Amino acid sequence: MNAITKLNTTLINPFEGTFDGSALDFTVETDDIFISAYHGASNSPEKKAVLKHGSNGIEDWWVVGRDYPVKSHRQYYTAIEREIMENMDPNHINGVQVTTRSARNGRWGLRDYTFPNVQVPVKTSDGHETTVSLRIVAWSGLDGLTANNYMLGAIDGFCTNGMVFTPSVDKESAHTKVYKRNTKNFSLDGFAVHLQSSVEVFYYQAEQYRKMALLPLTREHGQNFIDTLKMSENKRDGIKAIYSQEIIDRGQNVFSLHSALTNYSSHVNPNLFRTRTTKNDVQAESMFKREEEIYNVFSSHQWQELMAA
Repeated sequence: MNAITKLNTTLINPFEGTFDGSALDFTVETDDIFISAYHGASNSPEKKAVLKHGSNGIEDWWVVGRDYPVKSHRQYYTAIEREIMENMDPNHINGVQVTTRSARNGRWGLRDYTFPNVQVPVKTSDGHETTVSLRIVAWSGLDGLTANNYMLGAIDGFCTNGMVFTPSVDKESAHTKVYKRNTKNFSLDGFAVHLQSSVEVFYYQAEQYRKMALLPLTREHGQNFIDTLKMSENKRDGIKAIYSQEIIDRGQNVFSLHSALTNYSSHVNPNLFRTRTTKNDVQAESMFKREEEIYNVFSSHQWQELMAA
């Protein structure tokens, strides 16, 4: 069994086995692409093929640039998880919950880590109580269409909304979201090292949630904020419907508006939001794009002004 020895104690790897058998658990290799010409076939000087191997042999293949560094999903997430184990308290890691998602036949992959032992209670002025737990989300692609990414966030224990942290003027050195293109100079270890401060950033952000819970916001002002969002009218109307329920549950405060936005980014809600019907397995990626969409809302000047009111 895999383990890391640290300070004369042995930490059993809590991630062991969580990747095995998932939709991202496959190997890749590269091969030449041959260009047919009148005088015969020759190797492409600019492109190469990536072959996806499954239990029945080659299951898929795609084309990338000749210099594109190919890695497997397992290599990527192993580096993320190793950094978590080396830089977080074992008591924080114990009981970690891992969700794996895939799209584009496995070319796009995401691992969502929730740490129930790193949590903070949040109580609104109306008396509604919940807990928020640390969350780390990492995603990447194998076909050159998605860079290497991860970001820090939280899970709301009341409604299982996934929340993402945004940069704060009070915490400029904190890395809440890291993005690196997959080039020949990309270093998995260097990329993952920013996770060292994840718990510290979580506790800071949890105080922001507590502030939201006590910061009054009338229904009218909340709806006016939703009207300013750069999205379709149908989406805004759907978020307003969720917001009305959040006010009933949590009261008239900024946290209710925050929860309405994170509900939109966490749950399909087919009765409120139309999703594209496609033959390809893109729902996981499409849903996560909602999280990035809401990340931009919480990073905006409008949201900062709301928090400063």
